[in-house]
Amino acid sequence: MLRSLFEQINADCLIVTSVSNTTYYSGYNNPECTIVATKDGVTYYTDDRYTGEAKSIIPADWQLVSCHCTNFKRIGEDIVALGAKKVACEMGYLTHSSFESLRSFIPGAEFVDCTALLCDGRMVKREDELALIRRAAHCNDVAFENLLGQVKEGMTELELGFLLQYEYIKAGGEGIAFDTISVFGEHTAYPHGHPGHQKLQKGDVITLDFGCKVGGYCSDITRSFAFGDPGEEYKIAYQHVLTANLKGIEAGHIGVTGQELDKISRDYLDSVGLGKYFSHSLGHGVGLDIHEKPFLNARSTDKIMKGMTYTIEPGIYINGKFGIRIEDLLVMGDQPELLSRCNKNLIIL
Repeated sequence: MLRSLFEQINADCLIVTSVSNTTYYSGYNNPECTIVATKDGVTYYTDDRYTGEAKSIIPADWQLVSCHCTNFKRIGEDIVALGAKKVACEMGYLTHSSFESLRSFIPGAEFVDCTALLCDGRMVKREDELALIRRAAHCNDVAFENLLGQVKEGMTELELGFLLQYEYIKAGGEGIAFDTISVFGEHTAYPHGHPGHQKLQKGDVITLDFGCKVGGYCSDITRSFAFGDPGEEYKIAYQHVLTANLKGIEAGHIGVTGQELDKISRDYLDSVGLGKYFSHSLGHGVGLDIHEKPFLNARSTDKIMKGMTYTIEPGIYINGKFGIRIEDLLVMGDQPELLSRCNKNLIIL
């Protein structure tokens, strides 16, 4: 797979450094490795903490080299020995200092960016990837349903968030996909609010944005609900956000662009006077990264293709009042398939 990508670039070698891409192309989740592909083969660089396990997982025809790969000294020496003059690397992921270190060990080489090529190669998921994402999404559903009966007056945002994480670990999740958003009341008006020690009171609204990992693959879901009667304004707004969510899901088909999907949900919220409160994009791809291509926003030309996993997550955020977001995870088959299956009608506990 990596060799075929190398053949698509006009360079003497291809260097892969980001954790998501090294994991995808090697099959081994290792935070301390670098992969180098040339016309003659692929070399996997890592240190002695990982070589034993790596040897049993990476492709058998790859060369395994033990070294401290983060400063690129040994890697640069090997590339220079090959006579490489044009080097492709992930400029979209490398820090400035890492890039300068890499360049210092390959003096005189021309560097080109291969970030888009590597990330585009991950957009359409294989069946084994989809199986892991389905399992992760199922853990979210089970965790949320099990959590609802445990929501109590006086518990804090942090307590509820950590209880949710415990529930999806019990359901089979293997860790968090991102920091859980668990916010109450006016804090729900912050799209990515940080949970704190605010205590839950009757009449509070709640937003939970959460996801877990299974086999390194992420899931993502948001549910907004109420603890006691939230009032008519919230109830009416909730139905509008739900309609925007459903319209975004129903409009999905093979070949539709992220821009087109974003516009459908956004136009609906505009039509009911809530568009000015929709401050983020409609969705994003999900895989080894929680945010990856395809992107669903007002500028995205990414096309939804069969095998892609993505979110639909319209939301509104009214400062001083409340926020509502309803997010589902989907996979595109012949038609969109909903992976987030827990209740998204307005729940009032």
